[in-house]
Amino acid sequence: MPDINLQKINNIHFVGIGGIMMSALASYFLSLGKTVSGSDRDRTHITVELEKYGVAIFHGHCRENVGGLTELVIYTMAVAKDNPELLFARKHRLPILTVYQLLGLLSRQKYTVVVSGMHGKSTTTSIIGLLAEQAGLDPTVFVGTRVQEWRSNFRSGRSEYFISEACEYQDNFLNFRPDVLVITNVEAEHLDYFGNLSNIKKSFKRLVSQIKPLGTLVINWDDENAKELANNFQGMMVTYGIKNRADFQAKDIFINRKGETEFILKSPVANDFVITLKIPGIFNIYNALASLSASYAIGVKLKSAQKTIEKFHGVWRRFEYKGKKNGIDIYDDYAHHPTEIRATLSATGEKFKNRDWWLIFQPHLYSRTKDFLNEFASALNSAPNLIIAEIYPAREENKWGISSRDLVDLINKRYQRKKPALYFADFVEIENFLKREVKRGEIVMTMGAGEAYKAISW
Repeated sequence: MPDINLQKINNIHFVGIGGIMMSALASYFLSLGKTVSGSDRDRTHITVELEKYGVAIFHGHCRENVGGLTELVIYTMAVAKDNPELLFARKHRLPILTVYQLLGLLSRQKYTVVVSGMHGKSTTTSIIGLLAEQAGLDPTVFVGTRVQEWRSNFRSGRSEYFISEACEYQDNFLNFRPDVLVITNVEAEHLDYFGNLSNIKKSFKRLVSQIKPLGTLVINWDDENAKELANNFQGMMVTYGIKNRADFQAKDIFINRKGETEFILKSPVANDFVITLKIPGIFNIYNALASLSASYAIGVKLKSAQKTIEKFHGVWRRFEYKGKKNGIDIYDDYAHHPTEIRATLSATGEKFKNRDWWLIFQPHLYSRTKDFLNEFASALNSAPNLIIAEIYPAREENKWGISSRDLVDLINKRYQRKKPALYFADFVEIENFLKREVKRGEIVMTMGAGEAYKAISW
């Protein structure tokens, strides 16, 4: 990674500025009074909002988007290697960084809390940031979702505390040297890059080795793959879990009359501490435990943490309630891996066990759909009314000749469903179908890392 003095740079261009972490960094530089420009394929609510704050946004990619005063170019791994703006920047020898190289550079002189793992990163990072904020630590936070309390995916702080989620794809998280590293879970994912679970574990092991001296490892003690990473770790370790005995453990879990999740927290600082969560699902108990463990590692008092965590209503696109349309409750969720889908649908079934509900799911990436076709079928089958849209390609071409129709056919062939899973090629078809079939009082959830939310515009 090139050694760049960011304080001397005043003009930054972002290639793929509509990405969630890219837009957070664009907001960061705006807060410092820098001049920011950026390009993206589509016009989205993120790019529209950045324009309102003074960012020059270009729709589509071309070399002319990189202005003559540009001193630094930042890009997301989702853009093609032959992107004309990147080619132009290389030709003119402009400094170029990936989004995570930049985050690593920004964190160098800070007390850095990094949240890693296949699932739960955004919610956990958000809660840790809120706990640190309420404790008066004034952190800078970068998160891959919008936090309601900040109305942003970024919080500007003036202290030494730097909190960020870290993506494992293409080993992006290895740009960090954490003071506190949280590992939520480890399993097969991004096999187009890693190839197999063994390589994933090797990358996480490298990340653990990069924890600073006197640093802390916060780890899910119920996750066997994560537990392996703790072998031979010499620093301070804080464990959390539900099933196995851990430093922070949730016991006696139940759903109260309001539909909230309650549990008894066992911890090094207090036992029989009651925690109430407004966010549903076992997976959110794990997110809460990870956050409480990390906040303990940075000195946040448990009583302060309890009050903050109990007010937390969740984040953008994580079991997010979007409102009511024509008497129908609409939810949206970002789940795009079978494990996430299974957890979210389990929570949905528990929360709405006396109501009929619909799921509109869009697979994300051809490679992921191919690699986990059987797992997707198993996870999605729990939705009583299931509609699957065509695959969102993101950065990929369809080298495998796979379609969402293959997933629908597998579900209907393998499982004896009361109502068959349905395939639609586009969202207009889905929207028209929903208008005809969904009744008042029912629930519709859109799900996926692509554009499933486009099925609801009525």
